[in-house]
Amino acid sequence: SVSAFQSHVPGISRGPSFNVVASLSPLRSSSPFKLDAKFKLDNEEEDDGIPMSFGGSAPTATTTTFGAEAVPEEQRPANEYLDLISAPFFDWANQPGGTTALVIRLGILYAVTYAVVCWPISGATFTVDGYLSHKILSSQIGALGFLLLFCLRLYSGWGYIGSRLTSKEIEYEESGWYDGDVEEKSDAEIARDLLLYRQDVKPVVERLRTICIAAGAVWVASCVGLNVLFQVKPMFNEYDPAMLERLVYDDKIAGVAADQSNGIPTYCNSRYYSAVANGGQGCK
Repeated sequence: SVSAFQSHVPGISRGPSFNVVASLSPLRSSSPFKLDAKFKLDNEEEDDGIPMSFGGSAPTATTTTFGAEAVPEEQRPANEYLDLISAPFFDWANQPGGTTALVIRLGILYAVTYAVVCWPISGATFTVDGYLSHKILSSQIGALGFLLLFCLRLYSGWGYIGSRLTSKEIEYEESGWYDGDVEEKSDAEIARDLLLYRQDVKPVVERLRTICIAAGAVWVASCVGLNVLFQVKPMFNEYDPAMLERLVYDDKIAGVAADQSNGIPTYCNSRYYSAVANGGQGCK
């Protein structure tokens, strides 16, 4: 309705240049809403105006919007928004379920990354018994790191679209970076883009910012926790020169090495060093 539009765009009803009729209608598709608006200048006839319709849709049904004729269609902010929600994964943050739907999808991505990629790598790293906590935390650091990068990518994409929609100018390239130009938005374009930003883009940006901060905090805490675990229960690496040098004077490291050796020389765990030691002398 006009009142709803005016509440999102303060002062727009007082402008002498144009009137706006806008309506929001929910969709039962992948997009949370559809916006139909008609901008009519005061000096136009009653039936004249500039109709438009935009909102989330399947990639095969992407439409374009009016305005900025000098700007290539794919570089117009509203069209860039349509391209964004049609791109893989970016529509995760714009689902009707809001934060809950996004957290569920991210949770599934985290679980798959943890189980399929990070846990096998940790298992191959910590092969000695007694290092289960190290395996769990190291796997979590890897999975959370990937998830954090994923969320930051979503955040940067939505943030870029938000800055394009809120700007009163459109920076574009006619054919390449060397011939860029700037086009002023019309009043109708400013109103349209501002409504789109406040209605659909701003909540997504704030949602992703919160999730990125939370994921980053948990990732840092996990790194600190793993470092503490290594201080309490270090892992002896017989191939690390610094560790071998420390073994001479550090009784704790010497104890860990003795426990891990199971009463046999540590070179027995390596086929190469066993061969060097006269075929594994003392390993049986």
